[in-house]
Amino acid sequence: MSQLKMYWFPGTPIQEYELPEGYSFSKYKHIADRDAWVEICKNGLVGDGLEGFKRFGDDVIGRVDIDPERDIFFLDYKGEHIGTVTAFVHADDNTGDVHMVSIRTDFRGKGLSKYLTMVALKHLSQYDIKFAHLTTNEWRKAAVTGYLNAGFKPVEYDIGMEERWAQVLEERNIDSVEMYYEDGTFYKNIVRASLLKKVKFGVFGAGRGTTMMEYCRISENAELVAICDKYLPALNEKKEQFGEENIAYYTDFDEFLKHDMDVVVLANRANEHAPFAVKALRAGKNVFSELLPCQNMKEAVELIEAVEETGLVYAYAENCCYMPAPRMMKKLYNDGRLGKFEYGEGEYMHNCESIWHNCTRGEEDHWRNTMSAFYYCTHSLGPLVHITGMRPVKVSGFEMPFNDRMWRMGAKAGAMAIEIVTLEDGTVLKSLHGVGPSKSSLWYSVYGSKGRVESAREDDTTKKAVQTVYANLDKFDGENRNRPEIIDADDDLSEKARGFDHGGSDYYTMYNMVQRVRGNKSAEIIDVYEALDMFLPGYFGLLSAMQGGVPVEIPDLRKKEEREKWRNDTRCTDPANPAYEVMPSYTKGNPEIPQANYDRLRKLWQDGVKLNTDVKMKRE
Repeated sequence: MSQLKMYWFPGTPIQEYELPEGYSFSKYKHIADRDAWVEICKNGLVGDGLEGFKRFGDDVIGRVDIDPERDIFFLDYKGEHIGTVTAFVHADDNTGDVHMVSIRTDFRGKGLSKYLTMVALKHLSQYDIKFAHLTTNEWRKAAVTGYLNAGFKPVEYDIGMEERWAQVLEERNIDSVEMYYEDGTFYKNIVRASLLKKVKFGVFGAGRGTTMMEYCRISENAELVAICDKYLPALNEKKEQFGEENIAYYTDFDEFLKHDMDVVVLANRANEHAPFAVKALRAGKNVFSELLPCQNMKEAVELIEAVEETGLVYAYAENCCYMPAPRMMKKLYNDGRLGKFEYGEGEYMHNCESIWHNCTRGEEDHWRNTMSAFYYCTHSLGPLVHITGMRPVKVSGFEMPFNDRMWRMGAKAGAMAIEIVTLEDGTVLKSLHGVGPSKSSLWYSVYGSKGRVESAREDDTTKKAVQTVYANLDKFDGENRNRPEIIDADDDLSEKARGFDHGGSDYYTMYNMVQRVRGNKSAEIIDVYEALDMFLPGYFGLLSAMQGGVPVEIPDLRKKEEREKWRNDTRCTDPANPAYEVMPSYTKGNPEIPQANYDRLRKLWQDGVKLNTDVKMKRE
């Protein structure tokens, strides 16, 4: 678990303490003081013996911005070193560091750390620093209390920090304290755990929305207050599961929007999200869109404008971005361990034949049967866009042929699609996805100037796919060493996320939405612009494939003048909206599929068949 981080800002009063009788301060004078430093710090902080010396040398003596005789202090009792602190200024960012506050084991529990904190802050206050920082742990209860009393403030710098600090405040009977972002800007006054208000969620879509409902049921920061679905059997099932005491149930979306809630979760049909998102935003609700952001350019423009004009939170819940391996790959990239991004690949190959009857209920015009092979690109492409943080500017699309599997499923598109995407800096991504392959694959790979990272393959029997990161990284560009390693992708929320769908990623999407609605700008959501960066390569990949795979420019809808060119473009593959221009789902023209295929699928659904296996039907 990551440590707590705290900042102290210049101008904060430094509490003066008079040393008890027999105690005094001294400074590091010579190499012999190393032994005392190691002895004081080794319990829980530095390893014994040689490891302690190595840590001391690496962390203190070896730093170019530390002068031991100036920056290392000891607390002495009758002339013997029994406590120590190192206080120095980072030359690269002009911030102070209160490092290794420690009391020898036999002197702990006497409240002596506050004297070391005092001398460290007095030392650092001589310099024109932005702030002083330190790290600690919740279990160091006396230390945390002492730092709070000294004027240190909690820092929002890693996932789960606000809730952890809320619990710290609860244990210390503190109602509220200021919290700051890592850059030193003010976040807000956070409150103790018992005073935290839950974010109220309403879920539109009783099927796919189940995992969001479950988050609200078990989480301390969210509350499920309303469910909406026009399909009564699904709605009644939720009534039976959750009861009606604290949750309202609706079949009409407009009535649902009148309910008192902070966030509307859109878990309805994927091709219908944009119109409902716009309506929810205009009604004053934050929006959590499960998939897809839109289905044509007209909807994309209207969605962006609704977000901009209302100023509310829109988050796209592309859950593959939050799976363990892609999360860790993004962290490694952000930490600089990959170096400069050079190339990436993503795959989301999902053989859906065994479950298609339950997905479509045998409806010929179900959105899944009329969607292009390119529309589901965000599972394969999304994590790569999220990792790099760059905008796609050009795409070439290629569609695999319609096959027997798609024919049996009643899906009127190619079995798979590929997008070759050029990013704004000229680097390239390859995105492969589809619902009609013979076997499934969920996999990501990223190359940088200092090496490569990738997730486990689907058939890796020793590790779960997308929960393990295989890395081979150089320490610097040009080192050219071979040092493969397996990296644990868990973080501070992993344990809470276990049991949630999609490798626990559904927990992370909801957690970050709650944080952003509470005002945390560091919360890792996918906003409307990034959501479209993930979707538009598929949309324009289809247009490219219809032209033989020629490169097609992807417009930047962040620019208002660019939106005007696309405001009235209604092209999509869904025939449900008569006002829209319908393109073929398959680039070679929609295939003929007999009604008997849909009748068979509908019967499987009506009979409650969970998995449809060993189907041997083939086209004539």
